[in-house]
Amino acid sequence: MGPEHALRGRHPAGTLAPYPLARGGLPGRRTRVEVGGLKRTRARPAEGPRRTSLKEIARITGFSVTTVSMVLNGRAEEFAISGDTRDLVLAAAREHNYQPNLHARSLRSRTTNLVGLMVPTLNNRFFAELVETFETLARTDGKLALFTVTHYDRAEELHAASFFLSQNVDCVFTANPVALGEVSALCARAQTRQVVLDAPESDRPTVTTDNATAALELTRRLLGSMEAEGRTGPVYYVGGMADHEITRLRLAGFRAALRERGLRYSDALFVETRFDEGAAYQAIRTLFRPGARIGGVFLNSLPLLDGLTRFVAEEPELCRPVHYAVFDYHPMMRLLGDLHLWVVKQDAERMMRMAYELLAQRDEAEPILRLVPYEVFSPAVQVAAARPARPGASPGARGR
Repeated sequence: MGPEHALRGRHPAGTLAPYPLARGGLPGRRTRVEVGGLKRTRARPAEGPRRTSLKEIARITGFSVTTVSMVLNGRAEEFAISGDTRDLVLAAAREHNYQPNLHARSLRSRTTNLVGLMVPTLNNRFFAELVETFETLARTDGKLALFTVTHYDRAEELHAASFFLSQNVDCVFTANPVALGEVSALCARAQTRQVVLDAPESDRPTVTTDNATAALELTRRLLGSMEAEGRTGPVYYVGGMADHEITRLRLAGFRAALRERGLRYSDALFVETRFDEGAAYQAIRTLFRPGARIGGVFLNSLPLLDGLTRFVAEEPELCRPVHYAVFDYHPMMRLLGDLHLWVVKQDAERMMRMAYELLAQRDEAEPILRLVPYEVFSPAVQVAAARPARPGASPGARGR
């Protein structure tokens, strides 16, 4: 019998039973059926794996739908369900690849089980790690993660926040925002929770690196490196926009370190540029103009290092004597052993985990600020310390 054939099969109500019609034939083909004496043709959807329902888990285990529901929603202890029962239900759910119906759950709980995260870019490893950790945490929590990239643009942040709120997300996570006040106002009007990451302290729960202190420590290392090598000349702060809050915080730390050394800061030392490789390359190329006297360069983000490495490939002898500091870290930095380089390594995964924990906290009577630890080190020194000693060399020779 060919893929197009008449199927008859009535259930007790006298209408065509739908389930047998899904059997046989080819996916996506049309099937002639007869209902009440009338012949009709309808498209059969492509076959695929069927979703295992909560009722099926109840049938398989022999427990009631209510018991199975309580177990699968993590409420077994609350309703005094035994450990043996819980383990049997969970084992059956794993064996039959049970996935909760988020829409049905949202109707019951009056929440959407959606959470949204906006980040300014994915070209920076730090923000890419935030997004990946966010998705993992949400999925583990039985929620669906939404994220969007806003390109350090105020209008795009407001558009993203409005979209998240239109989807009734349970929480809006905002990373390194440029329109924090306006986004917070939108969330407040919608009575939607908001958690802020990598931002100055505000009236919203915030998880961040202490950017000013980290920049102060990083600049101290940069200046100490220059002094140790006898390197002199102006130290420039490259990257970021003048109205960008995180740039301001890091610039404050940079200026404080200069003051400690009795070095004068002027606006000419701040090279303003967008956070992307192309803009950074052009700014650095202009900075290293013929005859320029440069002692050190503080790079305010990883994409700015991309612009530097592009220029170093063109003018290696011009760039090598200069000392550098980079706010953020990438493992590929360990290959830049011929540069005098110090970095701040933020902990993106820990920052996102700490931020997600705030989702469960309902008491917002007091603003919350949580600071995430960071590291300051030289990738070249780190590599040297990890390198095995040469055969016959004394232990004291390692890492020199």
